[in-house]
Amino acid sequence: MRITNGMVTNNILLSLNRNKFALSTYEQQLATGKKIQKPSDDPIVAVRALKFRSNVREVEQYKSNAKDAVSWMNITSNSITNVLEIVKKVRGLCVQGSSDTFNVEQRKSMISSLEQLKEQLTNEGNVDYAGRHVFTGYKTDKPLTYTEGNNEKYKITQKFSTDDMEKVKKIIDKGSDANPKIIEVDRIRLGYSQVKIEDITFNSGGNPFDVDKKQSTDDGAYEPEVGKVYLLEDTGELIFNSADRDKVKDGFDFKYNKEGFKKGDLNPIHYYKCEDSNGTTYDNKRDSINYQISYNQNINVNTLGKDLITIDLVRDLEEIIKEVSKVKNDGSKHDDLLKDSLGDKFSSLIGKIDKHKNNLLHHEADLGTRINRLDLTINRLEDDKLNFTELLAENENIDIAEVMVKMKAQEMVYNGALMASGKIVQATLLDFIR
Repeated sequence: MRITNGMVTNNILLSLNRNKFALSTYEQQLATGKKIQKPSDDPIVAVRALKFRSNVREVEQYKSNAKDAVSWMNITSNSITNVLEIVKKVRGLCVQGSSDTFNVEQRKSMISSLEQLKEQLTNEGNVDYAGRHVFTGYKTDKPLTYTEGNNEKYKITQKFSTDDMEKVKKIIDKGSDANPKIIEVDRIRLGYSQVKIEDITFNSGGNPFDVDKKQSTDDGAYEPEVGKVYLLEDTGELIFNSADRDKVKDGFDFKYNKEGFKKGDLNPIHYYKCEDSNGTTYDNKRDSINYQISYNQNINVNTLGKDLITIDLVRDLEEIIKEVSKVKNDGSKHDDLLKDSLGDKFSSLIGKIDKHKNNLLHHEADLGTRINRLDLTINRLEDDKLNFTELLAENENIDIAEVMVKMKAQEMVYNGALMASGKIVQATLLDFIR
């Protein structure tokens, strides 16, 4: 087969281009620090790089979620700590008020302190994180307590049982000619005072009860007949005859209306099943805000305000404030009896405050456990990010020394090919005549 000069020239150019391409590849690797420039250079490296990059981005997002969750929970923790301090101060005031060495004026000064503490307590329920209220579940745009007075109207449904019934002492005064006396009554306290009802009956375990509306100042307001219940609209209390106590052990639903909320009042949509005047219903579900902090790991970041600033806690404070404010120092027998009973009322409140404090401590411990778990998760995510970053670098990045040696070797091959080509391909007419 005859080898023409054109065939030789084409073969030389093809070889030179291949050498030049190989040299260019090493130059690009040195310039970028990466093994490949496009997926077709090495599909296996490309696929692994995509996977490792995805892993790094996921870990970074999980870290961001975890840090956001820690910030949310730290705000919650600070608020719980403040509420605990408030409750401890309330307890200290109750201990002082239970002592008979304090007169009425001194106890009234304590009430002023209790009013300030109650106001601060309700303010703590409205703390927010990045514009979202932390204690209100999914309804982060609605404060836990009202920040101003309003005329909103709600139909509220509360569930009660025998466990909600308590014996309390009440002063009965049947006129100036009769001596006032203290009696024990069985009562269930509603979530609010100043309420109204529409339904006048309710059933508990097949036992029907007739409900009469009264005011706490009415005659016989605390002495209902058997089978009858008095709703004291001004104080928000259901008064039972002691003989009916066991008839409500199966529990019952009680519906009532509440309107005209004041600043600091608890918002019923966060506490009860209720319906507003527009027909919007609220089911009182336990909203749980979860953050995804790992591949298959979620964590609940929120604590519900109704578990911390409970209706009973607020009502207990309102009740003792009202009891002390009843004392007028007018020298009447009723007034003297009120004074004498204040010590007992403060003493009974101490036990209730202790229960509220224990409840807060429980939730504080639960939140602390979740924060510790988040801290451990963040540390693990830091390690995961480091591992994936190292694997990504090992998969993509070049060994600079190795590539430089290969490039120098390829450069020598290319230069040798140029020199050899110059001798093989003669460019003068004299070479062809020979």
